[in-house]
Amino acid sequence: MSGSPLTAQPTAEMIDRLILPMSNVCVASMREGIVDNADTVDGAMIFGTGYAPFRGGPLNYARTAGPENVVSALRALAQKFGGRFTPDAGWENFK
Repeated sequence: MSGSPLTAQPTAEMIDRLILPMSNVCVASMREGIVDNADTVDGAMIFGTGYAPFRGGPLNYARTAGPENVVSALRALAQKFGGRFTPDAGWENFK
């Protein structure tokens, strides 16, 4: 028997579908001038939403994974699941 719903582990795609849209919106908030730096966004997400502190926030997660890898994964998800995964234009300036 291959794991019940209670013991099944999430796939990499499942994790990307949950985490990467958060990183994408955080990049958009910086591009739009809602916040002025990644540390503020990460702190807000950790303290405001309960984002896992050991991950350092959604933008730290993206920086660690590599922004180019995040954009590539978002493009693949957009192709498979639709426009809600389209990478924000802010990724071009994200470091």
